Amino acid sequence: MKFVFCEGKDDVAVVRGIASHLKLDIQVEEYAGKNNLSVFLESLQKRPDFAQQKVSAIAILRDANGDSTASFASVRDALQRNGFSQPNGDATFSDSALRVGIFIVGINGRGMIEDVCLKSVSDQPEFSCVDDYFNCITKKSSRSNFSAKAKVRVWMASHVDYDLRVGKAADEGYWPWESLAFDSLKNFLRAL
Repeated sequence: MKFVFCEGKDDVAVVRGIASHLKLDIQVEEYAGKNNLSVFLESLQKRPDFAQQKVSAIAILRDANGDSTASFASVRDALQRNGFSQPNGDATFSDSALRVGIFIVGINGRGMIEDVCLKSVSDQPEFSCVDDYFNCITKKSSRSNFSAKAKVRVWMASHVDYDLRVGKAADEGYWPWESLAFDSLKNFLRAL
């Protein structure tokens, strides 16, 4: 068995979408936030599939947020505190009986799954309208920082079957899995 553990529900939906697209046989679960990772890893030891050594590999995905190096160090620390081997670098796996991988999600060392999904559709002609919307808001207000989550909401609002979450868009097939934006994540999942 192989598992991918994701920070949140939206990440789970995206990884499941990619895994289905690639026809990979992996289990994908949420660990419910970066602050819960250590507790989640501790609970794995008690699960029958782990206790019976039926699991050959696990992968931990976490958003880079503002600093991918700090996010990677945080995941390594949680793994070490719970007796798991740790890979030496992002998007790699440990060389141990139970292979353990870490993948920090973002673009150029920053961001989250929403940034990757937005990049996958950034070549579509109407995508510039998302930036136009936020530029207009900036000109007419004092606000100038907008999260990728806000940009996904605007992008999804432009679709007939819209829901304002990146995970729902993944479930409904809105993200083009063949996009180069997903390549590093696809390669990591293949290596699992």
